Amino acid sequence: MNASDLNIHAGAQFLSSEMQDLSEKVIFLIPSWKWVVLIAGFVLLGFIKVGLSWLIKRFKFDDKFSKGKTFVQIFVKLEIEKSMGWILTALLARVLIDSLSLTPNLENYLTIFVKVVLAFNLIRIGYLAADAFGNLAQEWASKTDTTIDDQLAPLATKTLKVLVVIFGILMLMQSLKIEVAPFLAGLGIGGVALAFAAQDTVANVFGTITIILDAPFKMGDRIKIGETEGFVEEVGFRSTRIRTFYNSTITLPNSVVAKEKIDNLTDRNGVVRFRQIIGLTYDATMPQIQQFIQTLRSQLKQDLTVDQSRVSISLNSFGESSLNVLVNFHFQMAAGEDENVRTEGYLTLIHHLVTQMRMDFAFPTQTMIVQNKLQPPPPNPGAPQPN
Repeated sequence: MNASDLNIHAGAQFLSSEMQDLSEKVIFLIPSWKWVVLIAGFVLLGFIKVGLSWLIKRFKFDDKFSKGKTFVQIFVKLEIEKSMGWILTALLARVLIDSLSLTPNLENYLTIFVKVVLAFNLIRIGYLAADAFGNLAQEWASKTDTTIDDQLAPLATKTLKVLVVIFGILMLMQSLKIEVAPFLAGLGIGGVALAFAAQDTVANVFGTITIILDAPFKMGDRIKIGETEGFVEEVGFRSTRIRTFYNSTITLPNSVVAKEKIDNLTDRNGVVRFRQIIGLTYDATMPQIQQFIQTLRSQLKQDLTVDQSRVSISLNSFGESSLNVLVNFHFQMAAGEDENVRTEGYLTLIHHLVTQMRMDFAFPTQTMIVQNKLQPPPPNPGAPQPN
């Protein structure tokens, strides 16, 4: 045996001795080799998780799932690869932990960690499934003639998401051997206090039910509630969101919406009212005003979109600084036509007629009469005259 073989043999004996010593060492009541396997296993699981996520993502682009409108096809298109990768990795980690026969405390801690990761991602998958259901429900609702299902679809989706989270938390508590019954009983004891605190929430939920059943408006309608005017964007469990003309959003509690008077400006069948009070100065004569009224009425008769049976133009009142002429009529709008443009046209016509007849628009004015008290009063004929 030459020197090289002796060195190799010595090295092998040394390595074998070190490995035996390492396998016999105990760290925190666990053989060191189990620590090595555990750490290496979790590192390997990290790579497996990345690989599984990549495979699932590639699987999504298959023609069987990338096209179509079924629930599975919509669900697969969502970002499920990360959660699915974590779920499969957590299951493999559970197998690894059980196979190593670790100490009860360490195994318990690792099992709890794996269960939390598994439950979180299962809840996330359920959440995404609720989104897929919501997309499918909205697709179905858009094909029907009724509008109530258009409002019910988002509400059903949100309800399903809440149930998924609650059910997931209860299942996690059950898997961690936390007694669910005493927990629910504790909620029952605190239910009275919670009921007082949640009065507004309950009122808003009943307001939501009232809005859905009565259907005073639908999403996309232009409505006016009190001082708030805009387009309905969403009807939720608790509130209704309205997009104003300033492009801001106003959120109104549904309990308030259900109680207030709702003016649905969209539900006018294309008929819009024009109502203005024209203030003219007191310099205007009655013949001028009558000529203005007759000319404006004649101009409106030529407009085929104006309802002639509902035209009312007359001297309305004597204001503090103006003679007020009421102009009130209704006109038909075409689909997609801008109401503001039509209103501007009628206002321009009125301004042109007032200017043409040499009258002026009134603005708030005051006339002050000052009496000179230093001037002697006029003589009284009945008073005695001085000699």
